[in-house]
Amino acid sequence: MRLRPFFTRTMNVVKYSKVRSLSEFAGCCITSIPVLLLAGIAYAEPVPLFSATYKVSYGILHGEMTLELRRESDAGYIYETSLTPRGVVTIFRRGSIVETTSLEINDGILRPVDYHSTDTIAKPTRNTEYLFDTPPGRVTGVYKEKAVDEPLRPNGHNRISAHVAVMLAMNTGAGMTSIPVFDRARWRDFEFEVIPGEVVDTPLGEFETVEIRYSSKHKNKSWSLHCAEALDYAPVMIVYREDDDIKSTARLVEYESLGKTTPASP
Repeated sequence: MRLRPFFTRTMNVVKYSKVRSLSEFAGCCITSIPVLLLAGIAYAEPVPLFSATYKVSYGILHGEMTLELRRESDAGYIYETSLTPRGVVTIFRRGSIVETTSLEINDGILRPVDYHSTDTIAKPTRNTEYLFDTPPGRVTGVYKEKAVDEPLRPNGHNRISAHVAVMLAMNTGAGMTSIPVFDRARWRDFEFEVIPGEVVDTPLGEFETVEIRYSSKHKNKSWSLHCAEALDYAPVMIVYREDDDIKSTARLVEYESLGKTTPASP
């Protein structure tokens, strides 16, 4: 056996699996936060627009994650997230994972319009697309090159519109309960608990936080989002645990408020 080619191929597999783990951490902890939102909450308060950058650590691997919520129209918003590996892992894999969702607030209710994901870390590039309520009452699109057509569930969200709903619910002081999130071509139900957080130290200073905690079905995996009221409940730190051991963290390093907008009246 020629050891060098074998070693190279093996390291590529290991490094790619780690990159995928890094992206899964980002997706689960920040962009796929299953929303806790009661039906009928009226978002009359201004919507906080922002751009934030995080340093992500997964073992010896590192990455950069960005979140941005911006206005698109009177009732519409765009929320975009991206993850880019940094450091030694880029020797083996380059690219990024970019996810975008269009959102509307109609009759005071936040609803996703669509969801798009482009993963250029994967080879070949992976694209995912969902349309919500087009046609009416359905979620349609493409996942892993297969057509998707599922019933639309009440108050359902996609993996990143959920994050916006959490922030808005926290800002309005609304009650929360579990609701469905459409991810990987199927609906998933999650439960959260909101508990007093801790003071989190970041390059931008210290922030008092509220912790939003989510656990997997079998409770051996958990994600904690430490959200700062001073930043309209944007997360300043995210922690991923397996069997109570910290495996990954994402920490805020840059934050810019893009202003606040009031949803248009119907």
